[in-house]
Amino acid sequence: MFHRNREIHLLRFIYYICVCVLLSFSKTAGAQYGIKTGTMVSNFYYTGCSPTPYIGYDIDLSPFLGYDIKLVQAEPQKPLFSYYISIYRSFYLTEKFGLRPELSFAQKGVDFSQNEYERVIYKVRISYLEIPLSAIYQLRQTEKAEWEIYAGGYGALKLNAIKLVSTLTSEEYRQKVNAVNLFDGGLHLGANYKHRFLNNLLFVDFRVFIGLCNIFESPQDWTSTYFETPETKITGLSLSVGYEF
Repeated sequence: MFHRNREIHLLRFIYYICVCVLLSFSKTAGAQYGIKTGTMVSNFYYTGCSPTPYIGYDIDLSPFLGYDIKLVQAEPQKPLFSYYISIYRSFYLTEKFGLRPELSFAQKGVDFSQNEYERVIYKVRISYLEIPLSAIYQLRQTEKAEWEIYAGGYGALKLNAIKLVSTLTSEEYRQKVNAVNLFDGGLHLGANYKHRFLNNLLFVDFRVFIGLCNIFESPQDWTSTYFETPETKITGLSLSVGYEF
């Protein structure tokens, strides 16, 4: 089953690459290039479990992250703040409607740090190469400004996954997390405001996303001694500034 799911994710990722390659070489009139960078806030959420577990003690991630996660998982998890950068090309098929493939670098994950008993830093950070594809719609356009909404999906290839751990009595150490799946994918919804500067556009962009794939691969030595661990997925939002030309 795992190999079949992995093949499905691989086919999806190849599909996104093909779409981007085809669009990048097209001669569509009205094509625009852009680059943006900003802050990404992400968190884990869990599905396939009833009743809904308390996000903390009731979720056992030790098969994926190691037994040290039990030291901090009694408290609820917190969002991870990170960064991302993206380049894209927009193709307006009509006056208001178009498509936008992107190529992005994004860091996602979760923060289990706590201060209740002692100060413990525990963060899981996953770096992805993402290929979002969006349908865009221009709500309004004036001489100086544009308002736009968009929606679509994304495929993501894991570049690396690490956990960062430190306490008051120990130095920070980084350890690779091998249980993170190679591929991820999901849906996104966003909006932006663009202001004309000379002949180009400066803009602010806001996006929310929700992952649809289980990010962890169950270890081969999985045993029933662990508490119930539902599927783990990533959700979050991003706020960025950019330049379109």
